[in-house]
Amino acid sequence: MNAAELPATKILTFLSEPAAAGSGAAPIPFTQAEILGFSEVKAWLAKGYELESFENKLSPKDPSQVIVLVMLARLA
Repeated sequence: MNAAELPATKILTFLSEPAAAGSGAAPIPFTQAEILGFSEVKAWLAKGYELESFENKLSPKDPSQVIVLVMLARLA
């Protein structure tokens, strides 16, 4: 895919590992450093994108699991 065919923005979703059954530990949100270390994020950064924003949310199905939504934007 050449640069002209790439979308202006890209949204990626990642899930944390669910906590072990019976564990009372609170879920740990993803940090920016962790997000920038994900191989899929690195691949999009190499295509000329930058991290625009990210949001940690608790999974509605498993409150011990964190979902992170990552918004990448193509550099002008």
